[in-house]
This record gives sequence, structure tokens and C-alpha cells, in this order.
Amino acid sequence: MQKKRLSILVLLVMTVSAMAIDAKYNASRYKYIGVFEKVDKIETIKSTMDLKNFRKVIRKQWQTGHDLVEMKYGNGHWLGVFGKSNPKSHQTYVVASRWEAIDKIVDQYWKEGYFITNIEHGLANWVVFFEKGTGYGSQAYEARAKRDDFIRAVNARWEAGYDMVDFEYGEGHYVGIFAKHTVYRTQALGVRSTWYAAAKMIDSYWKEGYDITNIEYTLGRWMVLFSKMAHQPQQGFETAPTVEDFKKVFAKRQQTGYGVVDLAEGW
Repeated sequence: MQKKRLSILVLLVMTVSAMAIDAKYNASRYKYIGVFEKVDKIETIKSTMDLKNFRKVIRKQWQTGHDLVEMKYGNGHWLGVFGKSNPKSHQTYVVASRWEAIDKIVDQYWKEGYFITNIEHGLANWVVFFEKGTGYGSQAYEARAKRDDFIRAVNARWEAGYDMVDFEYGEGHYVGIFAKHTVYRTQALGVRSTWYAAAKMIDSYWKEGYDITNIEYTLGRWMVLFSKMAHQPQQGFETAPTVEDFKKVFAKRQQTGYGVVDLAEGW
């Protein structure tokens, strides 16, 4: 059955009340954003100031039986959330200064049964995570320099039966990762010019049965990927101005049975 796709909505909000926004969303200030979901698992959060030390953190977490769940670079910090490894899976990653270097090796990883699950760009480096045991049938990616071209590429992949599993802006390009045989039934992508507008959009999509899959702040625009699944998990989001503040928010959410499904940062 052909999946129903929603057209991408773009809204550029030019005038808003800064005082009203700050009171509810701290929209005019830099922030880390965590998307949380009701889960039955324990997660830990780690941060470092440079990629070299972040790689040491990843290796140590692997040694203790924990895989990376989500990562984000922002405001001089690498932030990672880790959860217990799936015994049926295997995780690895590569670091490259240019996306072209990923392009040259990705076919080999696919042949070995690995699929891209997470990408991040920070400090002029791409960090790309691969995993076995994802259940994906096939995978592809699209890289475009202009947002409108990227949006057209996303729609084309949707029409071809792919779902977008992650996207990132870096090195002057929007990069989207796509896969078949995912848990998603339908997807939509919204673009807003302020976090206040993005938060209102999120509330609207939640009411329609969608969940947040990914949030990115790209060239002054918030881009939010929404997905529908067989069941709608209970979601929420939190904002915090610093890494330390976000760690406190993370700890409180963990105590109430919520885990991270996505990390974002921006203004």
C-alpha cells in the first residue's frame, strides 16, 4: 500500500512579541532542546568540549555495554545520550571532514549489513553512526545546498517509498538519510522561522497523532520532521540554556520514565 505523505509546510513568521515568547519558550535565547518519550530504559548523558574526548567517551560507553542513542554539537560542546546496547545489533561510526569521504565508504558499510542511524556535523567534522540489526530494507541519502532543493528531494524519496530517519545541516549542505521498512507509516516536514512558531506547530501535529522524529536549526529556520507510527508514544520536549542545565532537565525526565529520542540546539 502506498504511504500517504503530507506536503511540506513552510511558514515564515516575521513579527512576534519577544516578551510573550520568552515567557513561555525562551525563544530569543540560545537553547538546547531535548525531545523525550515514555520509555522503559535507563539512559546516561555525557558531554565534552572537543571531539577527541567525545570519542573516548563513546569507546568507554561501548566497553560498558552502552550504545549512542543521540548526539548533538552546539555552543562548544559535544553532547551524547547513551542506552543499553541491543545484543542483536552492532554499532560503529566514522569521522570525516568532508561529506564526500562518507560517500566513498558508505556502499561498503551497506554491503556489510550496516545502516546509517545518526549523523551530526560540528567543528568542521561529520560524525556518522552505522548499526546492524536496524530492520531496514534499503537505504539512501540526499545532499543539497539549497533548502528548497532539499525539500524537493525529500518529497521525491517519500514518493519512492522511503522514510527519512535523520537529517543534518553542515558544510553548506542539507543532508537527509532515508530508509525503507521503518516503523513509520507517514511523515511530514515543517519549517518555521522562530522557536515559538515551531513549538506551536509541534503541539498541532501531536494532536493529529504525529510524533517528533527529528528537529534541526538550519540557517535561521527550525525544521521539524514528524512521523506517524502504529502507536503514538507519549512525548514532550524541554529547553535549557546550557549543557549543565540540560543535564538537570534530563535527570528529572529520567526519574519520570522518559528517555531522549532527539537533541537539537539553536536560537
